Amino acid sequence: MSLIFEHINVLSNHPMNNTGLHMYTGRAIIKFIDYELKESLLYDTSKVEGKKRIIVEEDAQKVKIPKLELLVGFEILKSEELHVSEESFTQRFDGIASRKYNSDFGYCVIKCKKIVIKWNEFIDKAWFEDR
Repeated sequence: MSLIFEHINVLSNHPMNNTGLHMYTGRAIIKFIDYELKESLLYDTSKVEGKKRIIVEEDAQKVKIPKLELLVGFEILKSEELHVSEESFTQRFDGIASRKYNSDFGYCVIKCKKIVIKWNEFIDKAWFEDR
């Protein structure tokens, strides 16, 4: 499975980033080799009414999304390594789902044997570099 991104942020300590700065790339691809979707969950707020402020974890209905459907049009806001070993990686991706899912918050957990990240160039400093 491959995920295509408009850009990704590459931290300054990444082995392929020799700039010493947090940078963002142009178009990038993350490829998961021999993967398994462990969990895919959407915090559905479509039935929440009468609230000016929604606390997603408390107010939204938790809906399991089948297969990898949640990742179509998904904007990843956070990535977290849950497990790393010589045999596999388990990665959690949190973010905002597509309009099909009301742009609600969600996450998925993917286990794979290998992750390959490809990009052609650094465009500029990442948005958080000067903060």
